Amino acid sequence: MSKILNSDSGLLVFRVIVCLTLYINHGHEKLFHFSEMLVKIADPLHIGKLPGLLFATFSDVFCAALILIGFKTKAASLVIALNTFIAFILVQHLDVTTYRGEIALLFFSCTLLLCCTGPGLYSIDKFNDNTKI
Repeated sequence: MSKILNSDSGLLVFRVIVCLTLYINHGHEKLFHFSEMLVKIADPLHIGKLPGLLFATFSDVFCAALILIGFKTKAASLVIALNTFIAFILVQHLDVTTYRGEIALLFFSCTLLLCCTGPGLYSIDKFNDNTKI
C-alpha cells in the first residue's frame, strides 16, 4: 500500500485537482467567452485589457494543461503563480476575507508549491529526465 500512497502519487492527484479546478472555473470562461471577458476584466498592470486577458487565458488554459500532464511543470507553474499573485495583490488588494481574494491566494500557493517540488514521478518531465543519456 505504501508504494501506491506516496509523495509522487500525491503530487499527481494534487496537479490534477488544481489544474482541472483552474481550467473549469477560470480558463473555460476565458477561452469560450473571450470577448465578454475583455469588457469586464481588470487592467491592474495598465498594459491594456487585451494583453492582460491573453496572459490570463494562456495561464489558465495552456499552462494548466501543461501542469496537468506534467510537462514543463515548473515553468508553467511559475506563469500561473505570477498571474494569481498579480490578481491577489493588485486586483483583490490582499483581501483574503473575500472569496476571490482567497481563491487567488490558494491558486498562487498551490502553483508556487509545484514550482518548488516539480511534478513528481508520474509526469512527462520525469519520463524525459529518465530517457536522457
